[in-house]
Amino acid sequence: MKRTIPLLLAVVIVASCDDDKPKATAVPTAPAASLVTKASASSAGASGGSTICRVYVTERDVAKTALDQAPADTVLQARVTSLDALVKETCN
Repeated sequence: MKRTIPLLLAVVIVASCDDDKPKATAVPTAPAASLVTKASASSAGASGGSTICRVYVTERDVAKTALDQAPADTVLQARVTSLDALVKETCN
């Protein structure tokens, strides 16, 4: 009985050492360019306006870029239309 406990502990320790999983060698990379980066570059003309104006212009540009990729999406069409109206009202 006195030898069973240390033997059992030794077996558990040895068994737990083999559970290490090999780490991935390749590090994942970020996408080439996101929609937000493209949109913020195109909204540079609104940089002199208010903060909310810049936010609406950026969101509108992101929505327009997404709409270019999926032109049949009616939800995106409605979003672009509403953001156009917000930008027209807020930024002028």
